[in-house]
Amino acid sequence: MRTSVILGMVLLSVLPTRAGDSPWEKLEFLLGTWAGSAGQADTPLGAGQGGFSFEMELNRKIIVRRNHAGYTSGEQHDDLMVIYLDAPNDTPRAIYFDTEGHVIRYNLTFPTSNKVIFESDGTQAGPRYRLSYWLNGRALDGKFEVAPPGSEYKTYMSWTSKKDR
Repeated sequence: MRTSVILGMVLLSVLPTRAGDSPWEKLEFLLGTWAGSAGQADTPLGAGQGGFSFEMELNRKIIVRRNHAGYTSGEQHDDLMVIYLDAPNDTPRAIYFDTEGHVIRYNLTFPTSNKVIFESDGTQAGPRYRLSYWLNGRALDGKFEVAPPGSEYKTYMSWTSKKDR
């Protein structure tokens, strides 16, 4: 009897996790390579074109977003964001770096299926930031908002994107 209990425990430990057990499941809708555009009125830098990707890396331990955008003003923007877990079944968090020198630590929330909100954690001095993604049919839409200290969020830019792969 004891041997069968131990064998059962060993077998359960090697079985793949069921859907819903993975903290990454809520972010799967983001995975892939996306081409996006922001309209003329949607960014202070002018109309934008670019692309970004969300890829699982390090044996599915992190998700890395790489982003590049060019604007009609001639400005270019590149950034990198790493989504990670502090402990295996925690809610994911993220850290963001860009070519302008910003470093933003984000907490993630999932208000509905196929929607994620990255909100700056509030420990850093200065403005607060909120980045949202949601599926809109086959498109992945997004919005980046900024809130100066003591103020409400205002949309800095919004975009829509189509999956390349």
